[in-house]
Amino acid sequence: MFIAFSRTLFSTHRLFAFAANPRSRFYLSLSPMSTAAVKRVGTHNGSFHCDEALGCFMIRLTKRFSDAHIVRTRDPKVLETLDAVLDVGGVYDPTKDRYDHHQKGFEEVFGHGFNTKLSSAGLVYKHFGKEIIAKELQVDEDHPDVHRLFLAVYKSFMEAIDAIDNGINQYDTDQPPRYVNNTHLSSRVGKLNLDWTDPDQSAEKENEAFERAMVLAGSEFLDSVRYHARSWLPARSIVMQCLEARLDVDLSGEIMILDRFCPELHNPSDLRPINICKFERWHTISLYPSNLTSPLKICTFYMRYMIFTFIK
Repeated sequence: MFIAFSRTLFSTHRLFAFAANPRSRFYLSLSPMSTAAVKRVGTHNGSFHCDEALGCFMIRLTKRFSDAHIVRTRDPKVLETLDAVLDVGGVYDPTKDRYDHHQKGFEEVFGHGFNTKLSSAGLVYKHFGKEIIAKELQVDEDHPDVHRLFLAVYKSFMEAIDAIDNGINQYDTDQPPRYVNNTHLSSRVGKLNLDWTDPDQSAEKENEAFERAMVLAGSEFLDSVRYHARSWLPARSIVMQCLEARLDVDLSGEIMILDRFCPELHNPSDLRPINICKFERWHTISLYPSNLTSPLKICTFYMRYMIFTFIK
């Protein structure tokens, strides 16, 4: 069976094309239909989770796998023929573009101070995230802003997906949370699976649900990248400049003036490198406008947690 329909995705008109057969082989193309050979990326059929939906979306943003067909199957013989395989197959080998995390002995983490075991989405992000971010920023991969966003997007968006898929609790008694969960995306993607009461449990119906999961997870991933590029990164630059200039305000280094409004930065990693922030005490006084037009307000700027607390 072949179904084709138009849809607007991220302000770009593209054509989705599906082909499915009773063996649950699934192909998805996000480009105009063509007879040209395209790469094929595999993941498992059946119930899906956020990690493989997002992983399939992200890998198709790369140059090598741009607009690749998605093949949903658990057939090992079919998986062997594919250009990349995510979340199935029992192999993690980036040299062969195999990105599963279910096999015994798998303990791969993102690094850079993060210790959460990766899901298939995290593996794709680890190996292709900088390329995706560089393309979004329209700069080279070695640009320093690419690395900054690479870490920030992982912390604020990706890590929760890895942790939830691997069954890692966010909280442990009274300890700080193990990761940040801003979106609850994993549970929302899970709700897109077919309901057991649905009389149509066909492969085609299941694949359509997976396509919706890819769009949901992918759109929120791009939203996160674009937020960090357009809002977080400029805010970080403003705060860094003001921290560097704080000795010009007062020799104690404990008074900082933010000369314009910017969002709060809540984590020490937001201001790496942090070697300029060697305060005598854990906090400093900050003066800053609470919005674009208001006069300065006084607050306490806690360096330990990077939390702004108003002084009334």
